[in-house]
Amino acid sequence: MARRKARRKRSTAETLGYIVLGAFVVALVWLAFFTSPESPTQPIQTATHPLAPDFKLTDVDGNVFRLSDQRGKVVVIEFMQTTCSACIRQEPNLRELRSKFGSGVVTAMVSVNPSDTDSVLRKHRDENLMGWIAMADKDQVYKQYSVDSTPTIFIIDKNGYILHKHVGVTESTILISEVAGLT
Repeated sequence: MARRKARRKRSTAETLGYIVLGAFVVALVWLAFFTSPESPTQPIQTATHPLAPDFKLTDVDGNVFRLSDQRGKVVVIEFMQTTCSACIRQEPNLRELRSKFGSGVVTAMVSVNPSDTDSVLRKHRDENLMGWIAMADKDQVYKQYSVDSTPTIFIIDKNGYILHKHVGVTESTILISEVAGLT
């Protein structure tokens, strides 16, 4: 009888605690042995560098441009307007960037101005930014990139991550050093 009294009754909270602990151990064993890791089909977005939203536009020469087709290359995209004074001031810096890297870096301009037709953009490109891919943003890609003003420049690495974003006129030395770090 003395032994019975020495035995302590478990409280409801203590019992519940053991049940929760047991369920946790079972869940860990299940995860460790009965699930297989999925291999991702796309790169996984990191917290510090977001994956650039994919898009498809037709350039002023009638060629289809898909951002996903550019994987393996550094890409510089400028969201701009031909009537934007800051965009015009940005162009010497973009010409310098293009002359430094040539075709080793994909350079594209996307006009967010509905008045910038293909013929207007082609003329603008041919006079100011030779070698650049010029596209009218007929699908409002700028919204996917949260572009609020022009010029806005994105530098995308070879894996499709946005590593740099510049709003407003950006010096060529900054752009060149950022791109050089990725090539």
